Amino acid sequence: MKEILDFVVLALFVFMVFMFIRGFNKQQIAKHNKKIAENEKKNSDKEIIDE
Repeated sequence: MKEILDFVVLALFVFMVFMFIRGFNKQQIAKHNKKIAENEKKNSDKEIIDE
C-alpha cells in the first residue's frame, strides 16, 4: 500500500512541476511576443518619421 501511495504522491509532484514550467513558459512567450510587437511599432513609427 505504501508503494502505491508513494507513486501517487510522486506523480502529483511531477504533474505540478510540469504545470508550473508550462505556465511559466507560456508567460515568457507572451512577454516575448509583446516585446516584438512593441519593437515593430517603434520601427514602423521611425520609418514614418524618416520619410
